[in-house]
Amino acid sequence: MGGRRFGVVASALTVWLSSAAPAMADEWWPVGILPGPVSCAALALPGRAGAWPLPMHFPNVGIGLFTMPFAPPEVAARLPQRIDLRTADGGFNEAWQYAVLDHNLYIKAVDGESGWRIPPVPDCLRGRISGISVDRSRLAALGLDGHIYTLESADETPELWWWTGRFGSPVWLDPSGQRVRPESRAWSFSWLDPEYVQLVPFRQQGFWTDTAGHDQPVGGAGVTNVFVLSPEGNRITMLDPWLPGSDPLHPGDPVFADDYSFEMPGPLNGRFRAVNLSSSGSTTFVTNEYGDMYTRLWDFDISGADTIFFSYSYDDQDATETAPNNFEAFVSRYPDIRPFTWQYTHIQLPAPGWERQPKVPGEITSTISIHTTGGRSADRELRVEGRDGDRTGYWHKPIDPAAEWAFTANDRPLTADLLDNRASDSSALTLAPPTGVNFGYRDADGWTLTIRDFDYAADEIPMRVCAADGSCAEVSCYLANLPRTGWQPEGLSEKPRGYHGFVLAGAETWDSVPASLRPIMEQLTGSGRLRNVTLEVTADELVIRGGEGRPLTMSRF
Repeated sequence: MGGRRFGVVASALTVWLSSAAPAMADEWWPVGILPGPVSCAALALPGRAGAWPLPMHFPNVGIGLFTMPFAPPEVAARLPQRIDLRTADGGFNEAWQYAVLDHNLYIKAVDGESGWRIPPVPDCLRGRISGISVDRSRLAALGLDGHIYTLESADETPELWWWTGRFGSPVWLDPSGQRVRPESRAWSFSWLDPEYVQLVPFRQQGFWTDTAGHDQPVGGAGVTNVFVLSPEGNRITMLDPWLPGSDPLHPGDPVFADDYSFEMPGPLNGRFRAVNLSSSGSTTFVTNEYGDMYTRLWDFDISGADTIFFSYSYDDQDATETAPNNFEAFVSRYPDIRPFTWQYTHIQLPAPGWERQPKVPGEITSTISIHTTGGRSADRELRVEGRDGDRTGYWHKPIDPAAEWAFTANDRPLTADLLDNRASDSSALTLAPPTGVNFGYRDADGWTLTIRDFDYAADEIPMRVCAADGSCAEVSCYLANLPRTGWQPEGLSEKPRGYHGFVLAGAETWDSVPASLRPIMEQLTGSGRLRNVTLEVTADELVIRGGEGRPLTMSRF
């Protein structure tokens, strides 16, 4: 797989080249010796990206300050003294601060007075970077066309970096890659790290907390995402390098240049209009024009979609304990092996929802930032650019909604206009309209099932069932995307979208169901109030399959 840079010869050659020209790098080569077009082609070749993260990973600057030349004084004078917020213009991790200026990348150590340096960048990207997003040990950079390039080991000495232009299934090997569309309102890179700290015995310290309060180990390869906010602000696309990117069967066709079919459901049933977004450690932070802010822990694995590598449950699991690492969690899910292993909790469903954050008690802009501070879901810090009195800086707090905001001044110019940060909850003032997509079914026996304002990205769908005598009840259908490898158009189309999940009747609803409705409810949910189902949805119909009965086909109206 793609080579790391080892050895005295490589280091010496890097030093020699850095004295004559800006440092460059390509995934397959010790130093960037490939010209632009060849460099781009090399970044599409199979390599290290997407493989199992290395154990015993420790952020460090290594010999980077000796191998990277200083930025010219006139450039350094235009760069900020310190990066406090993760934006498309700059970011930070435990070792380095990164900034983009005039489409070039610059780097500075977090500690000490290292000064801004010119880091190793593939010739394919030199002078062609439109934005970056840094999250711990990984960095994403966009080319001028929005193409996504990723850098692994971004919190270590540059001699250990890997760049790649691949992005998309299978397992980060799609050579045509993926892109952030130019009309997107915002984008942010997220890396949820398993944080391996020991091999024998195997130990990790990267976990996330499910809705039952269980600390679940992060999966073997971690979770990498680019979250993209739509131009309207109410849809959040999830780009995952293990999921489909562009369609290789239609090279050069702009219609198939990316796959925007996977989405994270937004706040307030997908109707909240955000003006900015920031993501870190699979946790996304959004704000609207009135300073109303929400956060959510969510990715493909957490949502309940990744049944290939994880097991999920809707049942009460308080009697069991969580796995100490992802290997034991993975092994224990197989029935043939289970008698020889401990039984651990499955990932609890439904997935964690959006949490409303308290209003900032001061002036703020739309420049928001979230970063990971440790190995648990609670280890996230929110930052919002703003002003307190006559001092500019940023407001910050732990992600816990009960935590209070504090202010740190840095006296730098604000990068965006001040928001109308009203003290009251103004989330509903700019809601997107309902989808207007309705599905209905009428049985031969006279009972009906109705879904109104269906949103293909939603993970909870209210359903209304009514008997022939007019008695009605509400049930909920909790959904997650089915894994797939092929390209899919965004939204609803003639090509079916697949989901799996469950239909659930609440205990209060179940206990109050009239006799005429009871057999219909049992057909939908089973006698235990819950039934596993799959859904297949097109622009014209929605098909529910589950239990022993025939599929139930709902038509659009």
